Amino acid sequence: MPFVIGIDGGGTKTTCLVKKVGGKQQEIARFQGPGTNPHVVGFETAAARIGELIRGGLEAVNVNTEEVAAVCCGLAGVGRNSEEQRMQKLISYELDSLKVSEYCELSVCSDSYIALRGALQPGTDEGILVISGTGSNALALTSSGKLTKSGGWGHILGDEGSGYFIGMKALNYMTRACDGRDKATMLTSLILKRLQLEKAEDLIAYIYGERPEKREIASLARQVIEAAEHHDEAAENILCQAAEELLTHVESLFRKNPEFTEQTVVTAAGSIISYSKLVKDTFINGLRKRNLGVYQEAYQSPAYGAALVAEELAHPSKQ
Repeated sequence: MPFVIGIDGGGTKTTCLVKKVGGKQQEIARFQGPGTNPHVVGFETAAARIGELIRGGLEAVNVNTEEVAAVCCGLAGVGRNSEEQRMQKLISYELDSLKVSEYCELSVCSDSYIALRGALQPGTDEGILVISGTGSNALALTSSGKLTKSGGWGHILGDEGSGYFIGMKALNYMTRACDGRDKATMLTSLILKRLQLEKAEDLIAYIYGERPEKREIASLARQVIEAAEHHDEAAENILCQAAEELLTHVESLFRKNPEFTEQTVVTAAGSIISYSKLVKDTFINGLRKRNLGVYQEAYQSPAYGAALVAEELAHPSKQ
């Protein structure tokens, strides 16, 4: 029986899932390796890491490379045709070096697409996935196969409702509280402790001198979630704002796809949705009140979604 491989490549880690074609068992193995976002590690390095991860995974489960019928790689940072084509060419070289069958199919797409495919229940051919982690975006799939997206503009132009959005809102509120332009908040003590700063004024050197990375700012969402769990008003307001921003992604996708109805499946993924009950509950209640589809928990992982796409490549008639 042939096998397919699904790759979920992120900025910090990459997951490789090996699955039998048509097998009742959903997967036979899952492996992890370093990040493969080509804009972070470079296109050639990303391809080499994917090749090495596939090689090691197949050896570990004793699967011959010639038994691989298809590979799908969903990668962070790959959202345009030129990027997909460049990675497709580089990964093809890696597969050739692994001596996979010349009939092995390969697809390279965005990590958002495989996340959506993995999130939808079997038999569901349309829906919306909202992602809120370090960044944020949303993707919709119609029953006719049309893809539309909202967000994905990056942290300078967008990422509303994300961990970065929440972290920056918290830092801004701290400055307002320090000036007396807003009420005092426990965010101040929690974030100063997290950043190992003595006073709010030290944020100036931290932001403009050290120039923290996007991921570091996004990590401050943990302190906002903690403060909200203690009913801090500022923290609760920030998280509710984040949920509202995520709802606007869904609204935009409904406008782009008039065939969507109040029965359209909406699911969500990412650390903010996973760890903040307030964001998740506000988001789900907003969907219900505005008739923006029906919320469902994600069915499976992005890596599983990539394996599904690979299986469709191996058997096009089953798409």
